[in-house]
Amino acid sequence: MSYSTEVNQLVSDGSKSYASKDFELAAEKYGKACEEYSKEHEGEEEGDLLFLYGKALYQNGVSKSEVLGGVEQGDTEENQEDGDDGDAEGDDKFQFYDAEPVEGELEEGNEKAADEADAKDKEDNAEGDQEGEGEDDEEAQEPGDLEMAWIILDATRAVFEKKLESATKPTQFPPYMNSADDTIDNEYVKLLKKLSETYDILGEVSLEMENFPQSAQDLTKSLELRSELYPFESPLMSESHYKLALALEFCVEDGGQDVIEARQKAAKHIQSAIKSTEARNEKETDESVKKDNEEMIGELKEKYQELIKDPSEQLQQEQLDIMKGILGSEAAGANAGQAIINNLTSIVKQKGEGSSTSGNSSSAATSASKPVNDLSGLVKKRKHNKDHNASKKARK
Repeated sequence: MSYSTEVNQLVSDGSKSYASKDFELAAEKYGKACEEYSKEHEGEEEGDLLFLYGKALYQNGVSKSEVLGGVEQGDTEENQEDGDDGDAEGDDKFQFYDAEPVEGELEEGNEKAADEADAKDKEDNAEGDQEGEGEDDEEAQEPGDLEMAWIILDATRAVFEKKLESATKPTQFPPYMNSADDTIDNEYVKLLKKLSETYDILGEVSLEMENFPQSAQDLTKSLELRSELYPFESPLMSESHYKLALALEFCVEDGGQDVIEARQKAAKHIQSAIKSTEARNEKETDESVKKDNEEMIGELKEKYQELIKDPSEQLQQEQLDIMKGILGSEAAGANAGQAIINNLTSIVKQKGEGSSTSGNSSSAATSASKPVNDLSGLVKKRKHNKDHNASKKARK
């Protein structure tokens, strides 16, 4: 696709900013490129430009979430605790407010000035209530970067799907590519690849926003398209199965499927990720790569065992781990419970002595977020919250 000089310059500037991880400036440049292209083509949208814009918005939203502990401007849901950190439970939003003055701190002259200023503020507020309410409503409804990224990427999806309808399928049978680096001549395959990448990042955006049903829907579609593009042992196939497992594990809503069913579905895709990686490793000749693959397989197998475990047993084990951490017990398995009982007396004696204690528990969401080498590098996972998930609806 050829662009005008102005659009090309904006894309070039955006790419430089993206490469230097200035995602906010990159999003601004790509957004202007989309706007300029649309002006030049009578309102027509260009999928590649939209994809760049949406991806930059997503990365900027993720970077803000990391800095603010998962809070992003424009979020309307309750903030949730990040499963990767050790912060105490509760609302960890940053709150900025004006502190009340300490009683007696102001001198008489300052008190009078403060009273006059307060009266003036009340008068101004009364006059501007209607206008102010309208502005506040508009600001409150403005989407954050992640929400905006999803909107832009969903528009990207629509553009690519429309073009794919008129493209001619190749005569060869799928998979059409051996790897993601293959040169593509067929327009249908090009569009199929772009669409698979769009669905993939849409799924990541929803994972970041903890909209697990929508994420599962988009990642399922990405997997279907990648199955048409790549052989089963492709790294992208392993990645797709893994990401989909992350979304499915937490697709639990009030009145919907239960935890066991969700975990079973997730386990099937972890199993597929294992088989895909094993098949790839059988053909690998580089010993360092083989070693990395073996480590990846080991971690995936740990995740699989975690998912097929009875949730009640896992909860019981986590409770035992907490107590073992508090008591400093080295006992494990069947002896852990008895060790806890035997040490109860000592903890009572220590009460009030100011000794510090520490826990080593880990939630299911924390263990799910253990990195699996390159598979989970782009995926940020948080602790599941039923109320939050129930408020999210998948695309019809």
